[in-house]
Amino acid sequence: MNALMIIPLLILALLQGLLEYLPVSSEGQILLVAANIYHFTPEFALSVIFWLHLGTAFTVIAFYRHDIFCPLVIQIRPPKEEIPTAEKESRKLFGPLFAFVVAGTIGTVIVALPLYFLLRSLVTVLLGSFVTLLVGILLIVTGIVLYFQPGVQGDLTLGGISLREAFVLGLLQGVAVLPGISRSGMTLTWLLIRGVRRDEALRLSLLLGVPAAFGVVAVDLIFGNVLLIVPLIPILLVLMVVAFIAGLGALAVFRYYALKLPWWIFCLTLGIIVVVLTVPLILIGGS
Repeated sequence: MNALMIIPLLILALLQGLLEYLPVSSEGQILLVAANIYHFTPEFALSVIFWLHLGTAFTVIAFYRHDIFCPLVIQIRPPKEEIPTAEKESRKLFGPLFAFVVAGTIGTVIVALPLYFLLRSLVTVLLGSFVTLLVGILLIVTGIVLYFQPGVQGDLTLGGISLREAFVLGLLQGVAVLPGISRSGMTLTWLLIRGVRRDEALRLSLLLGVPAAFGVVAVDLIFGNVLLIVPLIPILLVLMVVAFIAGLGALAVFRYYALKLPWWIFCLTLGIIVVVLTVPLILIGGS
C-alpha cells in the first residue's frame, strides 16, 4: 500500500468513529469523502468502510458491556440462595434481549445479503459519479424517513416489542447496507413510531447493529475481493482501533444529540446538493 494512503484512511476511520452514532449514514458520508476527495475506487472504499464499522461495533460492545456480559455471566452462574434484586432483573432481561437481537439479525440477513451482492456488482461496473449519485439519492430517502420520527416521547421498553416486530426491525436494518441509508435512522424511526422510550430505542438500535457489523465483514471476506482485502488486514486492524477509540468519545457525547436535532434536514440537504452537483457531471460524461 502506498504510504500516502495512510493519512486519508486514518481520516476515514476518525469520521467513522464520529458519525456512526448519528442518523446520517456514516457509510454514505465516508464513501462520498473516499470517492470524491481521496479518489479511492468505490470497491476499495466499501471494503474499508465495512471494517471500520467493525471497529465501532466494538465501541458499542464496550459501552453497553453491562447489558451484554453481566446478564450472560449471571445467567450461566449457579444461582445463590439469596439473589439480589438487581441480579433477578438481569436474569429476566437476558432472554428477551437475546431473542430480540437474534430475531432482528435474521431479518437483517434476509435483506442485507442480496443487497450486498447487488451493491458489490454495482460498484464494480458503475463509474464513481454514478455511485456518488446513488449515495445522494439514498441520503434524500434517509432524510424523508427521519422526518417522520415522532416528537412525542413513548414509554415502551424491550418487553413491549414482540419477536415479529424485532424481525421487521431487522428487515429495515438490512436495507442500510446501501450507502446513504442510515441504519440507526431506519431502526430509531421505527422504534420511536412504535412508542419505545427514546433512550431504550437508542440502546436497542445500537445493540442490534453489532451482529450486522460482524456479519458484513465475514461476508466480505468470503465473497469480496480477497486479493484486495487480505493484504490490507494489518492496516485495517489499525483503522478499526482508531474508529473504536474515536467512537468511544463520540458515543458518550453524541448519543444525547442523536434524537434531539433535526438530522433529516442535514441528510435531505446534503443529498440534494450531491444529486445537483453530480447529475451535470454524468450528463457531460464525467467519471
